[in-house]
Amino acid sequence: MINPANMTLTDWADSVILSLKDAWAFGRLTDESLWRDWAVGFVRAPGFAQRVLPDPYQFADWRDWAMRVYPMLERVR
Repeated sequence: MINPANMTLTDWADSVILSLKDAWAFGRLTDESLWRDWAVGFVRAPGFAQRVLPDPYQFADWRDWAMRVYPMLERVR
Protein backbone atom coordinates (compact mmCIF):
# COMPACT_ATOMS: atom_id res chain seq x y z
CA MET A 1 0.00 0.00 0.00
CA ILE A 2 1.08 3.56 -0.52
CA ASN A 3 2.74 5.26 2.43
CA PRO A 4 1.19 8.74 2.82
CA ALA A 5 4.43 10.29 4.13
CA ASN A 6 5.57 13.16 1.91
CA MET A 7 2.40 13.02 -0.21
CA THR A 8 -0.46 15.45 -0.57
CA LEU A 9 -3.87 14.24 0.44
CA THR A 10 -5.13 14.22 -3.12
CA ASP A 11 -2.08 12.35 -4.40
CA TRP A 12 -2.40 9.73 -1.68
CA ALA A 13 -6.15 9.30 -2.19
CA ASP A 14 -5.70 8.93 -5.97
CA SER A 15 -2.90 6.41 -5.45
CA VAL A 16 -5.00 4.36 -3.05
CA ILE A 17 -7.89 4.27 -5.51
CA LEU A 18 -5.58 3.09 -8.29
CA SER A 19 -4.01 0.37 -6.16
CA LEU A 20 -7.19 -1.22 -4.75
CA LYS A 21 -9.45 -3.19 -7.03
CA ASP A 22 -12.74 -2.07 -5.42
CA ALA A 23 -11.76 1.47 -4.42
CA TRP A 24 -13.38 3.14 -7.44
CA ALA A 25 -16.69 2.61 -5.65
CA PHE A 26 -15.59 5.24 -3.12
CA GLY A 27 -15.16 7.89 -5.75
CA ARG A 28 -12.36 10.35 -6.15
CA LEU A 29 -11.61 12.87 -3.42
CA THR A 30 -12.26 16.25 -5.01
CA ASP A 31 -12.62 18.45 -1.92
CA GLU A 32 -9.84 17.96 0.62
CA SER A 33 -11.96 19.46 3.39
CA LEU A 34 -14.23 16.41 3.06
CA TRP A 35 -11.47 13.85 3.56
CA ARG A 36 -13.28 12.27 6.49
CA ASP A 37 -16.41 11.66 4.43
CA TRP A 38 -14.30 10.08 1.72
CA ALA A 39 -12.41 7.97 4.28
CA VAL A 40 -15.66 6.60 5.70
CA GLY A 41 -15.99 4.73 2.39
CA PHE A 42 -13.08 2.54 3.44
CA VAL A 43 -14.26 2.10 6.99
CA ARG A 44 -17.68 0.87 5.83
CA ALA A 45 -16.75 -1.05 2.70
CA PRO A 46 -17.29 -4.83 2.91
CA GLY A 47 -13.71 -5.60 1.92
CA PHE A 48 -12.30 -3.35 4.62
CA ALA A 49 -14.89 -3.43 7.41
CA GLN A 50 -13.51 -6.66 8.86
CA ARG A 51 -10.17 -4.88 9.39
CA VAL A 52 -11.80 -2.45 11.85
CA LEU A 53 -10.19 0.63 10.37
CA PRO A 54 -9.94 3.67 12.65
CA ASP A 55 -12.79 6.15 12.52
CA PRO A 56 -11.59 9.14 10.48
CA TYR A 57 -13.73 11.45 12.62
CA GLN A 58 -11.44 10.67 15.57
CA PHE A 59 -8.50 12.36 13.79
CA ALA A 60 -7.85 16.05 13.32
CA ASP A 61 -5.44 15.51 10.43
CA TRP A 62 -5.84 13.24 7.42
CA ARG A 63 -2.20 12.18 7.55
CA ASP A 64 -2.51 10.83 11.10
CA TRP A 65 -5.46 8.72 10.00
CA ALA A 66 -3.74 7.59 6.80
CA MET A 67 -0.58 6.57 8.64
CA ARG A 68 -2.67 4.28 10.85
CA VAL A 69 -4.73 2.91 7.95
CA TYR A 70 -2.28 2.27 5.14
CA PRO A 71 -0.69 -0.85 6.71
CA MET A 72 -4.18 -2.26 7.27
CA LEU A 73 -5.13 -1.66 3.63
CA GLU A 74 -2.06 -3.58 2.51
CA ARG A 75 -3.51 -6.79 3.90
CA VAL A 76 -6.80 -6.34 2.01
CA ARG A 77 -5.60 -5.86 -1.56
